[in-house]
Amino acid sequence: MEQKRESDMTKKEKRQLEIRKLKAMSTGGKIEYIWMYYKAWFAAALLAAAAVYLGAAMYQGSRANVAVSVVIVGGNAQDTDKLEREIKEYLHANEKHDTVRIQANISGEDDTSASETALTTLIGANSVDVLICPEEVYVRYKEQGGFDGDALVLANEGAIKELVDVRYDEIYAGIPVNAQHKQAAQKVLELINDIDNIWK
Repeated sequence: MEQKRESDMTKKEKRQLEIRKLKAMSTGGKIEYIWMYYKAWFAAALLAAAAVYLGAAMYQGSRANVAVSVVIVGGNAQDTDKLEREIKEYLHANEKHDTVRIQANISGEDDTSASETALTTLIGANSVDVLICPEEVYVRYKEQGGFDGDALVLANEGAIKELVDVRYDEIYAGIPVNAQHKQAAQKVLELINDIDNIWK
């Protein structure tokens, strides 16, 4: 029987030929063959998955209701869950899309220019409702008229030490003049000030 050229074969015959070719190959050869002929399909699937993920993330972000935004200079960026839960509970922010944003990744190490720039950018973009920082950071922004009223000053001990997790001895907490959620920010200061009594 005469062999047909691949261009003369039906779809079913082409599939059977592909299967016979794959069965005759080693595992490495199969992988190389599949990659060579089907990489465009893999790339398309990967791009489609990335587009779905990005779309879902953007949708979730657009539905988020930020109750308050807290920035902790020199905080432990890995462990803000407890503080977030306490704030949400205190503010009664328990709707599905209510969020408390906590940024604790700004270095408190002698204020490097990168961390100072990051903090100035956040404050300038109205993205900070409560700033928790060491005295020198508070004084610098206070002198520039950056805070409403005076700061709450607390010793870093007891429940506040566990909740905020910073290395400096005195904690200064203030509300920037351009805070978007001033009532919620005031309540966060009340929570921080009274946390020892709340946790009893």
